[in-house]
Formats: sequence, structure tokens, C-alpha cells
Amino acid sequence: MGENTHYLFSVRMRAATNGSNENERQHLSGCERLVSGDQMVTVVQNLLQRILTHTRGKADTINIQIDKMDKATIHLIPALKIESLEFATVKQAHGSAIASLVEFGVSKTAARKGVELIKNLSASMRGGMVLDAITGERIDSFGVRGVRLSHMDCENESAFLSSLAESGVGGEKVREAMILASKAAFAKDYMAELCWSDDPHYVTGYVASKEIYRRLSPMKLKEDNIGGRVFFVKPNADLDDLIDFFEHQPVLVKALRK
Repeated sequence: MGENTHYLFSVRMRAATNGSNENERQHLSGCERLVSGDQMVTVVQNLLQRILTHTRGKADTINIQIDKMDKATIHLIPALKIESLEFATVKQAHGSAIASLVEFGVSKTAARKGVELIKNLSASMRGGMVLDAITGERIDSFGVRGVRLSHMDCENESAFLSSLAESGVGGEKVREAMILASKAAFAKDYMAELCWSDDPHYVTGYVASKEIYRRLSPMKLKEDNIGGRVFFVKPNADLDDLIDFFEHQPVLVKALRK
């Protein structure tokens, strides 16, 4: 047993392609797990294999970071409720995304701004943009890096995957998105999220609130390799507190309840 029973390990892997320095590199893939010591080697091998076979291309740079986390500091939080909607066109899906964000308390101006910001990206972001949920003004100043979420996983992988399957969804992308969206929703000044993937073969995106993870498809055309994420926050949100929670607070997400 030993002291490792009191700790989990945050495993983070980032891959980039092109460019000779950090500013010129293009983000390729990011993977996150929060696992026990005896899982660590297997998890690192699986994440590395995933990056080496990524659909967006070959990585020129791969960074792996492993941090020990005291279990006493980890928050255990509920998963969001899942809903799924299908549309005939991207335009219809974007219209539904805007309507959903308004339902979640975001102004129509801010919701439209969020959609347009992701649509107009020239390259995929590494994190998410943070927008005032009423004015639509971007309040972070991190450019293409955005604000990242780190140190997160599900509490019990088999139970979590089973609960996703019972909700009619599955796959690694849904698993990761659900964990990220659930953690983001637990932040104090968070109101909603909008996201679609940079994977050219994956056209489903989502909107989320503090209660719901709503999958929408198609949020982009196939072969489009640009994606992004927007977090909508309350007016006068404490941005430093939000970033600290997103980037540093370890979280485990419980399986969905029926």
C-alpha cells in the first residue's frame, strides 16, 4: 500500500506541430488524466499512442508532465445531465446553440459573438476564450492560448463509461468533453460554455450550463480542422479565481445518475 494510497497523479500530455519556438507552434492535441500510481505507466503509454496516431497530423514536439496530487485536495463533483440534438445543417445547429446559450442566461449578443469568434479562428486555440455573458466582451488576454482546464478525470472510469452508454453516447471525445464541461460548470462565476472540436472528422459540438451538457451536430463541416471553446462568465467575474480553479484545482467527476 504505502503513501501512494493518499495520492493521485495528474498526467498531462501536449503535442504541437510546426515552428521552431512556442509562439510559432500549432497546437495538435492535449490529453489529461488523474490516476493512481499503478495506472500511470499504462496511461502514459495510451496517451502517447493516441498522440502519435492523431488525425490532425504528426507531432514535432510532445511534452509530458506528471504531478502528484494529495487526495485530500481533490474535489468530487457531479456530472452534467446529457442531451443530444441533431440538425440538417451547420447553420441550424449554430442557431440552436445560440438559443440554448440564451436559455442558460447568456445574452443573445454574447451568444452570437461566441459563435462568430470560433467560426473566424484562423487556427485552433489551445484553451478557451472567456467572454462576459452579457456584453460579449472577451475578458482574458491570453490570445491563442486561452484559458485551459487541467487536473481532472472521472472518479470511476468503468462506471462513468457505463453511464454514458446508458445515455446513448460513448467514445473518448465524449468522455473528455463531459469531464471538462462538468469541471468548468463547477466554477463560481461560470454561466455557460460553447465548444466544437478541431478534429476534421468529428463535427459534433456542445453547449453547457451548470446543469446540462447539450450535444449539437453538425457544428462544422467535415474536414474542417479548426475548433475552439468559449466560456461565458458573470459580469464582474473574478477572472483570477476562475483561472486558478480551471488550471490548478484537481477534480474527479462522478458517474451520471439516472
